[in-house]
Formats: sequence, structure tokens, C-alpha cells
Amino acid sequence: MEHIIKSLKPVALFVAGAVVFVLGTAFLIASDATLSPSSLGASNDLAQAGRWLQFLAGACVLGAVCTAGWELVLRSEWAASAEVAAAAVGTLLLTIGLLASAASNGSGPAASVIGAVGIGIWALLVLSRAARVSLAEQGPTQGTAQGAAQGAAPGMQTTVPGIQGGRGRQADLWLAAAIGLFILAIGYGFTSAASSRGPGIAAGLLEAAGVAALAWSVAAARSRGLLHSRPVSSALTGLGLLAVSFLAAAVVAGLAFGTLSAMGTGLAVVTAVELAGVVALGLAAWTRVRELYR
Repeated sequence: MEHIIKSLKPVALFVAGAVVFVLGTAFLIASDATLSPSSLGASNDLAQAGRWLQFLAGACVLGAVCTAGWELVLRSEWAASAEVAAAAVGTLLLTIGLLASAASNGSGPAASVIGAVGIGIWALLVLSRAARVSLAEQGPTQGTAQGAAQGAAPGMQTTVPGIQGGRGRQADLWLAAAIGLFILAIGYGFTSAASSRGPGIAAGLLEAAGVAALAWSVAAARSRGLLHSRPVSSALTGLGLLAVSFLAAAVVAGLAFGTLSAMGTGLAVVTAVELAGVVALGLAAWTRVRELYR
């Protein structure tokens, strides 16, 4: 999966997707901010425009994954190509979920379920990587571990300098990321019933926990000296802001707003924090583009 961020074209498509997603999220903020009994039509139109833009962003990310897979096919790296193909299936399902949401004006419960299945496929891929790296780390040698080297992201060490010391261990980090993605998938699926208070709170808490687990795995990898790439700080900031936005969504779901305008204000704050997180992740991708271009 690390092959996706090793090449310039896929990362550039990620940047394009982030830009379009930010624009779509801005429309959603405007929709929430204008939510009132007298402007329901305008608010719905803004929200619909935002959903279609987010679908286009998902299509850009799907294009990035497919581009990385095609480059691997051209180099006859069949094992890595198969892994990226599975990642493309997960991304395709997430994109279809965004399309279903846009086509149903955000009211279709199937959209969240389809997207959750896509995230679940990514979780399975990361879990398989954790298992392979764990087997490599349990080998008889403490020098170079080929399986762990193949699983290292750009900037990661390509050797396991000492299993006993723990500095080179990566399996627990991949496992934490897989668990985080599974939790995120469950929370994303709960958003299909987020109009109710209980499921809405559960969705926000689960999504926050899942993103926090992903952030922890990245932060731990950096603290162990496994990640040295410049975009890591921006990526951690983005993940942290996304976790905060999901927590805020859980809080908003649990509050009883007296008016429609007050609820719109609360939703606008949540979406604004989410927007900041996506911007930070987009900046991380842009920094990676500059590194690859050099």
C-alpha cells in the first residue's frame, strides 16, 4: 500500500482530491450556517452541491490508487499490484457510497453502509500487512527482515535493527492502524442512522476512536525513528483535527437544540473542524508532491 505514496502522479491526484473535498466541505458549512425555517431550500441546495463535490474528490482518490496499481503492473510487480487492486476495490466502494449520498440528497442509509464496507476492506489489507510483518519480525535473524522492509512506508527503516530492543518493530503499529480502520468503518456505518440521538453519538465516538488509533500508529512510528518524512507532522495534525470533529459531532448529536438555526450553528462548527483536518492532510500530500518532484 505504501506504493501509492511513492509515485508523483498518485500523490498529485490525492492533492487534487483534497482540494475538491475542501471545496465541497465549504459548501456544507455554508449549508449548515444558513439552516433555518425560512431558508431550507437554499440550505439543501448548498448541501447537495457539497455532496457532489465530495464524490468528485472520492473519484480523484480512486484515480490515485488505480494509477499506482497500473504503474506496478507496468513494472511487473504482481504481488504489490494485487494488494493495490484490493485497495482500489475498497476505495471504489467508498466512492460509490459518496455517489449514493449525493444522488439521494444525503438521506439514503445505504450510502454509509457501502462506504463502511470500503473502509473495512482497507482494514483487512492493513491487518494482512500486520500479520506478514509480525512473521518477519519473529524470524531467526535480527538483521534485515525482508517482509518488514517491503511493508515500510517511504521514510521508514528497511531493517529491523534489534527485535529485543523494539526499535525496529512495526507489526504492532500496523495492527493498531488496522484496528483503527475497523472501528472507523463501524462508526461510519452507524451514520446511516445518525438522525437518531443514540446512533449519532455512537457514530461520532467510534469514528473519533478509529482516527485516534490511526494517529497513534503514525506518531509511534515517528517516535521509533521509522518515519522521517516531512509530511508526517501535517498528517498527524489532520488526523487529530478529524478526531476532534468526530467527538464534536457526537456532542452535537447528544444535545437538544431549541431551534433549527441553533442546530445549524452546531453542525457548522463540527464541519469547520473537519475542514481544517482535511486541509492539513492536503498540505501533507502537497509536501509529499514537492519531495517527489525534486
